[in-house]
Amino acid sequence: MKNTLRIITLIAILHASFALAADGGSGGGISLIGWIFIGFMAVVITFQFMPSLMMFGGMMMSIFGKEKNRKRVVNNGKSGNS
Repeated sequence: MKNTLRIITLIAILHASFALAADGGSGGGISLIGWIFIGFMAVVITFQFMPSLMMFGGMMMSIFGKEKNRKRVVNNGKSGNS
């Protein structure tokens, strides 16, 4: 009888702990750790986005920019006008 009572008590405690774990305990929402994680991911994305945006801008400037800094293409040591 004592063993049966112990087993029933243990099962009731385990089921109650599973139910509390599924509920989250605090009633929902994001905890402080969750907000810190979201903020860290935002910082990582920002630090990767800014250099890529600068590189894209440099590519567009080199493609569509003025010709003042471009050199004439040389074919086997001769310019294209000869």
